[in-house]
Amino acid sequence: MSQTNTDIVIFGAGIAGLWTFNRLKTMGYDVLLLEKESIGCGQTIASQGIIHSGLKFSLAGKINALAKSISAMPDLWRDALEGKGDVDLRAAHVSANSQQLLIPAGFMGGLTKLVTKKALGSSVHETPHDEWSEDIKRSGFKGSVIFMGEPVLDIPSVLRALADPYKNCIKQITEEQAAAPFDFLKQHNITAKRIIFTGAASNHDIAKTNAQDEGLATQKRPLMQGMVKNAPFPLYAHLVGKTDKPVASITTHKMSDGTLVWYLGGGVAERKKDSDPHDVYNDAMKAFKAYLPAVDFSNIEWSVLPIDRVEGKSKTDSWMPDTPTIHHTEAALYCWPTKLTFAPMLSDMILKDLEKQNITPSASESDFSFLPEATYTQTPWDKAKWSKYT
Repeated sequence: MSQTNTDIVIFGAGIAGLWTFNRLKTMGYDVLLLEKESIGCGQTIASQGIIHSGLKFSLAGKINALAKSISAMPDLWRDALEGKGDVDLRAAHVSANSQQLLIPAGFMGGLTKLVTKKALGSSVHETPHDEWSEDIKRSGFKGSVIFMGEPVLDIPSVLRALADPYKNCIKQITEEQAAAPFDFLKQHNITAKRIIFTGAASNHDIAKTNAQDEGLATQKRPLMQGMVKNAPFPLYAHLVGKTDKPVASITTHKMSDGTLVWYLGGGVAERKKDSDPHDVYNDAMKAFKAYLPAVDFSNIEWSVLPIDRVEGKSKTDSWMPDTPTIHHTEAALYCWPTKLTFAPMLSDMILKDLEKQNITPSASESDFSFLPEATYTQTPWDKAKWSKYT
């Protein structure tokens, strides 16, 4: 087997690996992206597609570091969606232009102050009642509807927009090969100036196995996200409660046969992966009845998606890191974006490392045809097993 000398090898074709891969390829780097399962699997396809502005993290009336960090992200994504950013997402589909805040009557005090100050620089405003969607008007909701200016994206289309232009450089490896990545590269005579790991769930184990984990600390934040099949209408909303976390965050998606699905995050999903799914169902139905009392849910079916969000350990008293995390070693970078919305920031951080290491684009393109092509992942709702709520 002949020697393949490339600029960069990335392990992990989730949003972090794909965004950085696409950006590096656009800049003229010779890059190989390797994936052990399918493109976008794991935490990426499990995301709700919300490009957060940080407002939902400040509902308690205070601006924290996390909210400030996230506030600039929607504009970066909008530039990409218009073909004016560091990556070109014009082929991606925008499911909704904003995730709305549904705030029950009497909850407005702290939020009004926050919006008035425009502390997060987000295009936030209250929607007059006569401009509410007909679905929300008929839902029985009583309170305020806030437009947040946070786009909600169809993640499968984002994955394809990032991967399709350079699909010949995205290759499949086995789980065994992914667990011993340096051996894999050696066995296939592949050398790289920098190796980057973006598989959030596997990064720490790889670093530890290769004695590269000194000073590395990670954390898991488990979720059991709910899915509602035969959803009554399209809805993109945070159901605001009395804490800095929404009671529920709802996004709407379509199954391959066109069936509407509500995907549930927020408070109803914040529980251990081995929790009883009925706890998700019960809390979600309680929220629906409180916020959307006139909606008929008699025809819905349910499923859940248990998943761990794995990231760098927060160094503050915040419940999650304020920015992406990179663990730097001589041999490799280990990277965690923290949230989907942070993918552009993480790529900036990686590029700074390459600049520091004086690794510049070679403007060449290696032939990786000896490796099998990676496939795209399925959505959780197309893989789910559904049941009636009881």
